[in-house]
Amino acid sequence: MAEELQGILNRINADGIAKADAERNAIIEKAKAEAAKIVSDAKGEAAEIVKNAQSEAEAFEKRADNALRQAARDIKIALKGELEARINKSVSGAAAAALTPEFMAQLIKAAADKFITSPDEELSVVCAVKDVDALNTALKAALADSLVKAPKILGDGALRGGLELSVNDGAFYIDFTTDAVNDLFSAYAGKMVEDIVREC
Repeated sequence: MAEELQGILNRINADGIAKADAERNAIIEKAKAEAAKIVSDAKGEAAEIVKNAQSEAEAFEKRADNALRQAARDIKIALKGELEARINKSVSGAAAAALTPEFMAQLIKAAADKFITSPDEELSVVCAVKDVDALNTALKAALADSLVKAPKILGDGALRGGLELSVNDGAFYIDFTTDAVNDLFSAYAGKMVEDIVREC
C-alpha cells in the first residue's frame, strides 16, 4: 500500500513537473514571440523614424538651398540697382557739367555747318530756361564768321540741361538734353553692369 501510494505520488509529481515544464515552456515561447514582435515593431518604427528624418533633412536642405539661391538673387538685384543708381548719378552729373552753353554753341555750329545748306533753312533750339541768355551770347561768338542765321532759342522749364536741336521744323532732329545723354550712357553702362553682376 505504501508502495502504491509512493507510486501515485511519484506519478502525480512527475505529471506536475511535466505540466509545469510544459507551462513554463509555453510561457517562454509566448514571451519569446512577444519579444520578437516588440523587436520587429521597434525596428519598423525605427526605420520609419529614420525615413522621416531623412525626408525632413532632405526637405530642410532643399529649403535652405532655395533660400540661399533667393538670397543670392536678391543680393545681385540689389547690387545691380545700386551700381546703376551710382552710374546714373555720375553720368547725370558729368552730362550737366559738360553741356555748358559754350559747348552747346559748338554743337549747334557743327550741326549748322553739316546740315544747313541754304540761308533759308532754320535752326531751332530748345534748352533749359537758365541757359537761354548764356547760349545766345555763346552762339553769337560761335556763328560770328558763319553764314548761318542765328537760331531761335526757346527755354523749356522741363529741361534740366542740354538742348534739343532741329533743322527745318524737324527734318533733322537731335536730342542732346542731359536726360537723353544720361539714358544713352545708362543703357550702355547697364549692359556692362549686367555682365559684372552675372559674373558674381
